[in-house]
Amino acid sequence: MPWAKDIKRFAALPGLTAGVLAGLLLTVPLERLAGARFDPKPEQAPLDVARLSDAELETLALDLLSTLNGRRGQPAARSSWGRAEFDPRRVHRGMDNARRLLPLAKRLTLQSLRGSLKSDGLSRERRLIASVRRVVLDPGLGNAAAVSERDLTTIGIGPEYAAYLTADEEAMLVLGHELTHVAARGGRLYDFIESTSDVARRFADLALNAVQKEELVCDFTGAQVLKRYIALRPTARPGPERFSSAFGYAPRSERLAHAWQDFCASYNGDPEDGEHLSEEQLFRILPGLDPRLKALIPDDATSTRLCR
Repeated sequence: MPWAKDIKRFAALPGLTAGVLAGLLLTVPLERLAGARFDPKPEQAPLDVARLSDAELETLALDLLSTLNGRRGQPAARSSWGRAEFDPRRVHRGMDNARRLLPLAKRLTLQSLRGSLKSDGLSRERRLIASVRRVVLDPGLGNAAAVSERDLTTIGIGPEYAAYLTADEEAMLVLGHELTHVAARGGRLYDFIESTSDVARRFADLALNAVQKEELVCDFTGAQVLKRYIALRPTARPGPERFSSAFGYAPRSERLAHAWQDFCASYNGDPEDGEHLSEEQLFRILPGLDPRLKALIPDDATSTRLCR
């Protein structure tokens, strides 16, 4: 039985331009914008989109998109960004990157588990993690990664997912997640899994089933691995950006660009699927598990949520 983790990845798109937004304004009858916060009246001069701030542009775009799509208040559908097409060269680069980082990910995963469990032992978990020797491309996994109880020595990665692993941060996150699934097969993480579930209940009002509990622990340990990696390998890119983007968070300009394709998912992230928590839920829970993670999560990562 595989444990698959589909950490959502969003292909980079150009930011929203004032010209595109102005074009949209021309296509929407004014009467349909009666409830919008930016509602140009017939007697007023045309709205000068170019003079709006980023926040005002986002507010206006959200109102327009809500009106056009008629989707505010409806459940979000799963996003399909970047999943229909991918460059085979990126797939190979992503696989090579994951294989290159596997030894370091194994070390950081064990360190993270020891820190969470406040134990220097974990000999059984150490042996299980050390036994993972292969990262293989599995076409059947699509946009997911998984380990199987039948072969704990191998992490499988779908081709659509592999294309996103050219970034070290995303590769470290998924490797830490899957290695934690392997470590959990030792049977000694039960108390850790239950205590993590209690935090989810307090911080996000979630009652998790058994599968979701383990997935949350794997996400948290993956986040700890990523945090350690960012500290170990600093770059010119800010730490919060490196951390949050690995989970699928996008800055304002990218959210707006994605909104033209999938309005709800661009602001909610992909919703939970019965096994894995959504980006929003994780970002609400992670600081409760480790307060130091709060500094790596953007302030608006849990504040702009539509299409509930």
